[in-house]
Amino acid sequence: MNGLKAFLKKVGQFLIWFLKTKKHVYVKPLFIFVTSLIFIFSFIYIVKSYEPKNNYQNITIDFTEKKYDFKGKTIVIDPGHGGTDPGAPSYYGENEATIVLSVALKLEKVLKQSNAKVVMVRSSNKTVELDDREVDGDIFISLHSDAFESPEPTGFKTFYTHDNQKDLATAMNEGLDRYALLPNNGVEVMGYQVTEQLDYPATLVELGFLSNDVDDYLLNTDDYQNRLVKGLLDGLEIYLEE
Repeated sequence: MNGLKAFLKKVGQFLIWFLKTKKHVYVKPLFIFVTSLIFIFSFIYIVKSYEPKNNYQNITIDFTEKKYDFKGKTIVIDPGHGGTDPGAPSYYGENEATIVLSVALKLEKVLKQSNAKVVMVRSSNKTVELDDREVDGDIFISLHSDAFESPEPTGFKTFYTHDNQKDLATAMNEGLDRYALLPNNGVEVMGYQVTEQLDYPATLVELGFLSNDVDDYLLNTDDYQNRLVKGLLDGLEIYLEE
């Protein structure tokens, strides 16, 4: 027992001597160690403080909330690109051709439930030449998503070519503005072939920019596609009530 006490005494004397005379050896590593611990515990605290509580609800669009009636109207839906032409690429999910087809099929379903006659330029991933998109109807809606080299452009826009198409493009823009979560870039006249070759109300709708991270992410979600469909339906209603 006396031997153990003597040993511990020597160890204590050595530690006191070391702490007093060898500060240059241990102060810097000790400071780094303590600082690291403070950073780690602070980071854990912040993460825990902002941890999702999983009490959110998904945003969904219930089409039963509002009834539409497009009886007697033939509405042509033109999902842009398709087949050998995928359109703009997506970082988060599907390319332009697939996204606009998904929106078009959702729109077709509700239009049929609303007594409209619907003509789909394409209902699958197939190639349709621009000349073959000249289809008879009362209203023509061509769906697209844009892309630029710069990731900054964002938002939706509607286009028309002939004067008798302006009111439709304006109404569709107004309808989308009610539900879209992206900026409204307005209405513009443009000589796109799909609208130029038609002599009845037609509009080309750019739903967003796949070159923009936010637009791209939203356009790849069913919830946001449903919001766009609701906006398109309201746009049609606005136009037909004018």
